Amino acid sequence: MGAGTLAVTGDLKQMSAQWLRGASFTGYGVTLAVGIGAPIPILDEEILHHTAVTDADIVAQIVDYGKAYPNCVPGSLGEVSYAELKSGSIDVNGQKVPTAGLSSYAKAKEIANTLKQWIESGAFLLTSPVASLPSADSGITFKPLKERPVKNNSTAVA
Repeated sequence: MGAGTLAVTGDLKQMSAQWLRGASFTGYGVTLAVGIGAPIPILDEEILHHTAVTDADIVAQIVDYGKAYPNCVPGSLGEVSYAELKSGSIDVNGQKVPTAGLSSYAKAKEIANTLKQWIESGAFLLTSPVASLPSADSGITFKPLKERPVKNNSTAVA
């Protein structure tokens, strides 16, 4: 099953703080976590089939970012399902590795229910897509970012 990245834009002044959270990742920095709901119109049986999946059906690659990305060396240590990730630990090369989610299932359900209410009341209407996601055979290639050495511009305080 393929996947894509969803790009969204929005006006922070109009957003509810209920769905916005500040976050900090070691080695990455500060970012903003935004809860969004994306309606998927079920127009036929094929779309229904592709959306009616469980966590056991969705897989993710296991990547050691500490080894792969400083040197731009891609590679997968295996594949696990979201159900396995949600279990709290996975097996990687015979070692038990703890796992934790980056999102809240409870908040996701709140967002889905809010979106459902908006759609049922007519407060949310679907529009045409702004742009399609590129397919694997689209010819679009991405170059990895080159890691540059950190310049130390700090000044000593006496």
